[in-house]
Amino acid sequence: MALPLVLKYIYNNGTDEVVRQGKRIFLTGGAELIHADPLLKTVTFQVKSDTHANTYRVVINKYNDPNAISVRCQCSYNLGEICRHEAAALFQLQDLIDKNFLEESEAHYNQQHTVVKMKNIDLKVIRLLSSSEIFLEAESIARHHQAAIIRAADECVEATMVYEGKTWPLTIRRNDDRNFDTRCICEEKMHPLCKHKTALFLQLIDAYGPHYFDTLKNWDKEKNKLLSQYGYSLKDPIDGKFSFTYVNGKPFLRVLDTSIRKINQEQPVALASVPRTMSSVRSFPVKEEMPTDTDNKQAAVNRRVGVVFNNSKKDFPYLEINLVQGEVNEEQDTFISLIRKIELGRYIDYFAFSHPDRELISQLKKLQPSELNKYLNRNSPFAELWENIYLEDGENLPEDTRRLILEYMFARIKRLWPVLMKKKLIFWQRESAGLRTGALEPLVIKEDPVIPELRVVKKGNRIVISCFLHIDGQEIPIEKNVAGSPLLFKYDDQLYCFRDKNDTFLADEYFQSPEKQFSGEEWQKYLTEILLPLGGEYPVHFDPALVSEQKDVKPQYAIRVKELGDMILFHPEFIYDRIRADWDNQEKITAEAEGKIRIINRDKESENIFIDALRELHPAFKNTGNNHPYFYLRVKDAISHNWFFQFMDALKSMNVLITGFDTLKNFRFNQNKPQTQVSLSSGIDWFDAQVSVTYGNQLVSIQDIKQALKEKQSFVRLADGTLGLLPDQWMQRYGLLFRMGEESQKGLRISKFNFSVIDELYDEIDDQAIAAELEERKKKLLQLDHLPPLPPPTNIKAAMRSYQESGFQWLCYLDEVKWGGILADDMGLGKTLQALSFLQYIKNKNGHCLALVVCPTTLIYNWENEINKFTPDLSYHIHHGPLRTQEPETLNKHNIIITTYGTLRSDVQLLMKLAFDYVILDESQAIKNPHSKVAKAAQLLTTSNRICLSGTPMQNNTFDIYAQMNFLNPGMLGSVDFFRNEFSTPIDKLEDQERKAHLRKLIYPFILRRTKEQVARDLPDKTETVLFCEMEPEQQYIYDAYRNSYRAKILGTIDDIGIAKSQLTILQGLMKLRQICDSPAILNEDEVYPNHSVKLQELTRELHENTGDHKVLVFSQFLGMLALIKERLQRLHVSFEYFDGSTSAPDREKAIRNFQENEKCRVFLISLKAGGVGLNLTAADYVYIVDPWWNPAVEQQAIDRTHRIGQTKNIFAYRMICKNTVEEKILQLQEKKKSLVKDIISDESGFIKKLTKEDVLYLFS
Repeated sequence: MALPLVLKYIYNNGTDEVVRQGKRIFLTGGAELIHADPLLKTVTFQVKSDTHANTYRVVINKYNDPNAISVRCQCSYNLGEICRHEAAALFQLQDLIDKNFLEESEAHYNQQHTVVKMKNIDLKVIRLLSSSEIFLEAESIARHHQAAIIRAADECVEATMVYEGKTWPLTIRRNDDRNFDTRCICEEKMHPLCKHKTALFLQLIDAYGPHYFDTLKNWDKEKNKLLSQYGYSLKDPIDGKFSFTYVNGKPFLRVLDTSIRKINQEQPVALASVPRTMSSVRSFPVKEEMPTDTDNKQAAVNRRVGVVFNNSKKDFPYLEINLVQGEVNEEQDTFISLIRKIELGRYIDYFAFSHPDRELISQLKKLQPSELNKYLNRNSPFAELWENIYLEDGENLPEDTRRLILEYMFARIKRLWPVLMKKKLIFWQRESAGLRTGALEPLVIKEDPVIPELRVVKKGNRIVISCFLHIDGQEIPIEKNVAGSPLLFKYDDQLYCFRDKNDTFLADEYFQSPEKQFSGEEWQKYLTEILLPLGGEYPVHFDPALVSEQKDVKPQYAIRVKELGDMILFHPEFIYDRIRADWDNQEKITAEAEGKIRIINRDKESENIFIDALRELHPAFKNTGNNHPYFYLRVKDAISHNWFFQFMDALKSMNVLITGFDTLKNFRFNQNKPQTQVSLSSGIDWFDAQVSVTYGNQLVSIQDIKQALKEKQSFVRLADGTLGLLPDQWMQRYGLLFRMGEESQKGLRISKFNFSVIDELYDEIDDQAIAAELEERKKKLLQLDHLPPLPPPTNIKAAMRSYQESGFQWLCYLDEVKWGGILADDMGLGKTLQALSFLQYIKNKNGHCLALVVCPTTLIYNWENEINKFTPDLSYHIHHGPLRTQEPETLNKHNIIITTYGTLRSDVQLLMKLAFDYVILDESQAIKNPHSKVAKAAQLLTTSNRICLSGTPMQNNTFDIYAQMNFLNPGMLGSVDFFRNEFSTPIDKLEDQERKAHLRKLIYPFILRRTKEQVARDLPDKTETVLFCEMEPEQQYIYDAYRNSYRAKILGTIDDIGIAKSQLTILQGLMKLRQICDSPAILNEDEVYPNHSVKLQELTRELHENTGDHKVLVFSQFLGMLALIKERLQRLHVSFEYFDGSTSAPDREKAIRNFQENEKCRVFLISLKAGGVGLNLTAADYVYIVDPWWNPAVEQQAIDRTHRIGQTKNIFAYRMICKNTVEEKILQLQEKKKSLVKDIISDESGFIKKLTKEDVLYLFS
């Protein structure tokens, strides 16, 4: 059995050195596949250099076509036909083909030659390369029918085995790659090892162990390899010329005679691994006019090299090409002296010849018997073992061997041809004449190749086939070839080359037997199986008596389906009176009909109409089929958007015959559409759905459908092995039901929170009670957009705006239907007020209310202030801090318990003992990680219902919403993994619009969101809010230390000199405390304090979570605080502008323009003094005053930088106040002395002048 095409290409085109280096790169993992197109038969590899320092890209095209395969490498070392990187890539390609990586076809093996890739006899590998049945039978054979060993030497075992009444000759030989070539004559095709080979391996390992072949090694083979590089072998006298040294038992060659050179320094060659004795590759020396080696090295100016062809060789293919050298005439077209043959098998000094002659010598060396011998050994590992059984004189070689010889020699002659055409000294040596000047006849090398043609005539009752060539308008029978070889054709003084190797095969066939004669059934078989297929490649001239021609036959259209990798191929075919024709350019069909040739004229017009109709069935078809006779689609494209069913329906409407589905292995599509029946029953909190899905008579289990959907497949595998498609329409109707439903005994169980899923099936419900329940829920759901008017409680101390009343009514609606929901209004729209009005409503309605509010630490006192301001009838308790109670009875006494997320996590066991009416999570994105302890703690609370408040429920990605929805309505969105696989990943990473629509449908009833723009008409122009912050222990500790120090110092000063003269000390103390409220790090002290800043944390959270894409102004009196904010924004990659009192006028104007016009610039940091007046920043609608001023009028001036003429948005302003600090107390004093502040006080000195001693004690308390 010959080598695979790819390996054959390597050995035909690579030198020994290239093959050796390429194999080394391949074996060390240096060739990596980076792209493969099995349809176009193109692969791309990244190949490392020998040292792995560089990489080169190698592209291989048409790797399945021996006539079109091409290889291209980026390297600059490609001096031969292929380089070592290309060789490595080709070895890797063959390995991938062997592993069926590039093809989805079933492998078939020829036991005449299979390769077993193992270094020693390995039972594990033998089991893998056979089947369990083969291995069991082989064990029995090895015990009871042992093979007789005929020969065991040179790493080769020959044996015969008598089994089942037959004798099986067996051969196992270790090859140059240290794998095993194996041979048997049995018909096993499914596995590389048949039972006979397996039994012999088992017999050998049992008798001699796994390393048996190491004991059979013959180093003479290795020695011959080394000597062959210099044109010698062990049969030649080598004493004084060479010697061998041994390292670890392996021979190494030493050259003793320095005049001996390698045969070809540029392209080293080696003889075959086993010396051949076939006469077909012997070399006969020429005795006449033979020059010496010294003569070969001489090159006179008037001596030229010529090429001599002759057919005197007795061995196939009977052609010999010699190089000769001699003196030439002035025209340099003939020799005028004795000629001398150049011995191509010996060392040649290339520099003694011209460049064209060097190229000629290099090409002819490859035609030497040693090179042919090597090629035959590679392609027929057992040739010398079985060919000589039939041959002794080299005649009548087996067909396979003849073809291998022609294939090898023709490829090299074809490459030699352009070189010969440029040369003048080309001769033919007369038959039976010696190699001398007088025996040479000039020869003309013809450029155009000749093509064999066949003639079929009827002679009596027999059919006679002959072969001829057209030369100069004449028909020359193939047997008239003077060249006497199927490799070339000589006519008169002209020498022609054939078109390709197949031409030489055909020429050889008719050269051996000029006429083929057939009769009866023998003719019909030859005509059908051989001659008609040949007609596609060669002109075949039929006797008119053998031909019947038909016209006006209409074709039936057909499509043959085939799979290749992850693609489906659609082959158009045309059936003319039961004869199939492929989509090609042939105008006629030639077929056999009762021993005659039937020619049908194809209706190309009808065929083109069908092809054009197919092109319209998919956009991808418009650009395919131009270079190959089929259309193709990737499977995912074929099954998307119901295309496959539409395609099938279109073919049926055109009456197209469809074949090939039964041959598909991975994509055998069931042609039936899914039929689905659903029966619903209702439980307490769920619906049970009994679902039946069938394809024809094939029933599909719920588990199989859920698994298919989980794996993102649009099909389900049926019991008969076919694939049932799940069309897009079916997925839209039933997909969510199967994704969201959990398997139960009755079918699928789905939460009543997923009402929208069941609503899709409303038309299929027969149970009236369930239909009524769904109708009622549907009515309530529809009320979301038209909620019944419900006035807010009268004891709310606030005038609620219309959208706030709508939010209150929505919360009441959720309470009625027992659903949890997220109030997701923009920041500043009064989510807290809406929630408090709802809690007041609950208390008024039920007479009691126990609610838990969980919020960030910085919002505790905002809730406290809002309760005091809007719902004073609701009692509250702040459960926070180290002195918090651990008694549930104490907590039970209040209407609202305010706590933080951290406290919830710590005190979950205590809070679980309380039965809440409501749990409200403020800034609920804090539990977006479902695996966090705080999310799990929130889930454990006992409550009648739940509410989330968040302006940004989805901050970063879709997954953020899961934990919040699972807290509100447990089980509504399934498990974490389900939600991630079903919604989060497809939406965020793949931008799957269908999944996004599904998720929107699921959560729509449970989220109410109004943006600032949507409710702008209901908003005041300007909304001002105090944002209370609570220091963390580290910051509080520094604050307390400074406060106590200055309190003692100031009181002493007042006692000594009076309050009027103590104002500087008071001012200094207040300034230090206000700086610490921002951050101790901005104190101008000898001791440097760390940056502990609750305001910085809170401001960062506000910018990240609440302001969205709105533009923000941030004011601070202290440049040190602005620097800290600036540093934080840079770290978070937030674009901003900045100026203070030191900023130049041009830079200030540039910053303002960028902030106003650049959408990406979201934040403007401004010194309160520098930016309080004279600015117009209407792009902003959020203002944060980090450290409040003594006089609120100054703050109003800062806020009015954005609240000016031209402002079209509503303004939200936030003052950041540290709780229980001088900041809060200043705020309270300002309120207490409101008129004083308004009328008189304009700065800190004015403020301090009006302070009494009691005020000072209060500020520093």
